[in-house]
Amino acid sequence: MKKVFLLGLALMLSLTGARADEGMWLLKLMKQQHLEDSLRKAGLQLPPEALYSETSPSLRECVGIFGGGCTGEVVSPNGLILTNHHCGFSYVHEMSGIGHDYMKDGYFATKQSEELRTPESLTFTFVLRIVDVTEEVNKAAKKAKADIYTEQSQGFLQPIAEKLLKKSDLRKKKGINVRIVPFFGGNQFYMFYEQTFQDIRLVATPPFNIGQFGGNTDNWMWPRHNADFNMFRIYADENGDPAPYSPNNVPLKVKKYLPVSLGGPKANEYTMIMGFPGTTTRYLTAAEVKLRCESTNAPMVLAGNPLLAFYKKLMDQSDELRLLLEDDYASWGNMVKNFGGMNEAVEKIDLIGQKKAEENQFRQFAKQSGKAEYDGVIERIEELCAAYADTVHDLSLLRITLLNQRLQVPTDLVEKYLGALESGKQKDIEASKQQLLKAMTEILTAGKLTTKQGLEVEANKMNLLMPFYAKYNKLNRKPSYTNRNMNELFAQSVFTDSARLAKALATGKADVLKNDPLYVNAKELEGFIHSVFSQANKRYNHERAALDRIYVRGLCEMYDWSKAPDANFTLRMTYGHACDLVPRDAVHYNWQTVLDGMFEKESKTESDYFINERLRKLYNAKDFGRYARPDGKLPTCFLSNNDITGGNSGSPVLNAKGELIGLAFDGNIESLSSDLKFNPALQRCINVDIRFVLFILDKFGGAGYAIDEMDIRP
Repeated sequence: MKKVFLLGLALMLSLTGARADEGMWLLKLMKQQHLEDSLRKAGLQLPPEALYSETSPSLRECVGIFGGGCTGEVVSPNGLILTNHHCGFSYVHEMSGIGHDYMKDGYFATKQSEELRTPESLTFTFVLRIVDVTEEVNKAAKKAKADIYTEQSQGFLQPIAEKLLKKSDLRKKKGINVRIVPFFGGNQFYMFYEQTFQDIRLVATPPFNIGQFGGNTDNWMWPRHNADFNMFRIYADENGDPAPYSPNNVPLKVKKYLPVSLGGPKANEYTMIMGFPGTTTRYLTAAEVKLRCESTNAPMVLAGNPLLAFYKKLMDQSDELRLLLEDDYASWGNMVKNFGGMNEAVEKIDLIGQKKAEENQFRQFAKQSGKAEYDGVIERIEELCAAYADTVHDLSLLRITLLNQRLQVPTDLVEKYLGALESGKQKDIEASKQQLLKAMTEILTAGKLTTKQGLEVEANKMNLLMPFYAKYNKLNRKPSYTNRNMNELFAQSVFTDSARLAKALATGKADVLKNDPLYVNAKELEGFIHSVFSQANKRYNHERAALDRIYVRGLCEMYDWSKAPDANFTLRMTYGHACDLVPRDAVHYNWQTVLDGMFEKESKTESDYFINERLRKLYNAKDFGRYARPDGKLPTCFLSNNDITGGNSGSPVLNAKGELIGLAFDGNIESLSSDLKFNPALQRCINVDIRFVLFILDKFGGAGYAIDEMDIRP
């Protein structure tokens, strides 16, 4: 009996220990939302000020925005940063080519002088300060008579931010930028003071078949075995300030960086993640959830799956085609699988039914509150969604079909040139001619359309996608060219080749451009978008913003402002535990994987599961060094129930002491409805174990000098 009691107690403790707490918390609001007690009870061993402080060292200084949409963390006093392989993907892809294919072969510097310059578009941004500016924004909106939608737009908010910066003690700090972000449906506004570093260099990137092992097939799936990481370094000028790339720049010296735990995660252990989650919409009504699934997600999946199959077939044919298409394939693959998985999850958990139950609660609250603005707001949102469902559907379908083209004719510059021809002013003709030529050359180069192969792929892609819009649009309106063969139009157009365009411009004949088939198509598409979508979409967005602000404010009051604000790509923290996943009857996933699983998945025919031969040698020799578990196995990935979403990619996973134990890189397909409503039973964050990262850096890549910089603890 005693054994039974103790077993029951142990099970109860393990279940409660693995409790997930909903919320991507803005640590600036830690005290107001009573977060400190919850963190302590969950297992945090650090004082709250160690997580976020603007006046003393804290984890705030260790985490930043990597590039334009991911998270990275500082792991050495000399500015080393870790992020995900898929976060560095587009930058490393841009650096790659035949003969230096860093995507396929990987790259590992063995000393600091071998660290590679990256594209200028890659930056790293730290948050310096967060300030509540709700009063200032509302005052400015009232003065300008701005509606709710306009008040939340960056066009309205950025001038306010710049004005406030001029009054700040941070105004002269190099690399400073500011942004004001709406929270809680535009009921609160916070201003973020951020510092951006421009000189970021590549230290290490694993080969594709290690960093992306499993490919799109394994995306959003568990178990996983890929080392989804990249390592970079931040460089600064001699004073430690942000500066454009220069050979004279030096590694950034930092006072605070993350220590690394070789002990790794343990079952039911406390885990917390800091990062920049992109977007969640958890304050939606049932009608808005339905609109998201049927009118936004569904058309993307409809055209997206054939597009991915088209890309995959070509990529498997040659390295040239793989380099041409793999960036687009990765981006669309992630979105399409996410949207499809979200729709399935919404149906399985009856999220619309759950939302309707919440609406009934809200109606009771609204009645008791006596606030007239809450009365009937749900019904007004329902009417709005029904009225604009077809418009939202077709606009989503348009984005993945007719707008999904690399060859974009700059119609404004063509018209500028035609206007100059008509005026007869030679100076204007020459200037507009050069401007058009330069722009078109850049478009063709950026789109990798300077070869016959690139143009053929683009034309065939559009031939695949255009019929989807023609067949599945719900407004029964479409451009006339959707049944045309793009290969023929490309062959007839002067805009597919810079030299041909230059010859056409040299003739000075306006009709050559006016009658060009790609220019004609582009003008028709512009007119189509303006007549069908522009005004309707504007009305929908403005009306929905006003109604959502009311409903979200009411929900927050109903829940006593105890819920976290929706994610909006600002610095957040989420806490949970490492734990198993039981997604359905008779299916139980262990929380941790080891390298053995990669070799169990190996395929000789499916490229997503090709094994790296160098890694095979290390595996066969069991040469894992100090990174193996006590049983000799090399850990690869693990699950935790942290509340994350896109933008958290690359985020540090920390233990109760604030030590780095992994990098967040994915979620599980069963929980993809969590962007709309957190599901504690199914929500899992997929993380790469830091020991796998260190093993690849050290034993596989030979980047021991980087390991030596890090504070690695037992």
